[in-house]
Amino acid sequence: MSTISCFGILVAIALIIFNIWHRHRRVIQTSHPVCNTIMLFGVIICLVSVILLGIDGQFITAENYPKVCQARAWILSTGFTMAYGAMFSKVWRVHRFTTKTKTDPKKKVEPWKLYTMVSGLLTVDLVILLTWQMQDPLQRRLEAFPLEDPISSNDDVKIRPELEHCESHNNSVWLGVIYGFKGLILVFGLFLAYETRSLKVKQINDSRYVGMSIYNVVVLCLITAPVAMVIASQQDASFAFVALAVIFCCFLSMLLIFVPKVIEVLRHPKDKAESKFSNDTGISKEDEERYQKLISENDDLQKLIAQKEDKIRLLKQRLTERETKNGGQTFNEPLNGNTVGGVQFNRSSSTTLAQK
Repeated sequence: MSTISCFGILVAIALIIFNIWHRHRRVIQTSHPVCNTIMLFGVIICLVSVILLGIDGQFITAENYPKVCQARAWILSTGFTMAYGAMFSKVWRVHRFTTKTKTDPKKKVEPWKLYTMVSGLLTVDLVILLTWQMQDPLQRRLEAFPLEDPISSNDDVKIRPELEHCESHNNSVWLGVIYGFKGLILVFGLFLAYETRSLKVKQINDSRYVGMSIYNVVVLCLITAPVAMVIASQQDASFAFVALAVIFCCFLSMLLIFVPKVIEVLRHPKDKAESKFSNDTGISKEDEERYQKLISENDDLQKLIAQKEDKIRLLKQRLTERETKNGGQTFNEPLNGNTVGGVQFNRSSSTTLAQK
């Protein structure tokens, strides 16, 4: 699990570099790269917590174990808030933007509002954790199991298995506060993602992928939290279940939000220069496709016009030769009813040709 988490951390760092390096590209800029960077930092912190969850008495002493307990709670909680809060703020702004379109159709999505929402969620998280840390800090508690016979020994000895837990005196109360706050924003984010499932706005171009990420995170969290509490005494199953849930959420969020951007940048490595200066009201992808189609149709029409002009010039040349051959006579009367170059001429057709 630690190896997979380290690989995920390297992927997240690579995506942060990609996000900063291509921040002037329209596909990155309209998805608010700062929010994406905050989400990736949250993913990195969550993956670090997986490594801490696997640390037990084999690696540290009993005196240092409470520090690991406190680090687990802080890192996993703040990492989740940063990663999920960045996605939640995007879906919230999409919902607010679409509900206010009638009153202000030219309204822009202001980035500072997205950052303020993430900061607000993080502040609530820090207040809860600080209060927990000061009033009732996590401590090391041993859970003793019944005596067992040794597997490969005939000595008159018994083995008492012991399992280390991180708990406080009012552990259920603090977990209820944390789960209540997280569950509230999870359910509210699920509601917003469902409400905006069919919406697509130019100001936040990855809202659909963010909504899909929220779906997966909510489902996994609502399943993982109660199951982890039930199987807490089975250390291997508990760790595997929690670690896989965290890793799957992190990788799936990075996949849904950043893979389409990477593909778009690779497909169009030489983006237009004006995209560097584009703002939130830049043209959408559908407008670009429509514009390219109009350009193609215009080129075809220009080629058709050029062909018609060549044919008209050839006809004029033949008419001039015919007029010269007939001794300077005008071509209105002599050509009436004649055929030149496969074209039937009469009085009305010559007049129309002269007008052209």
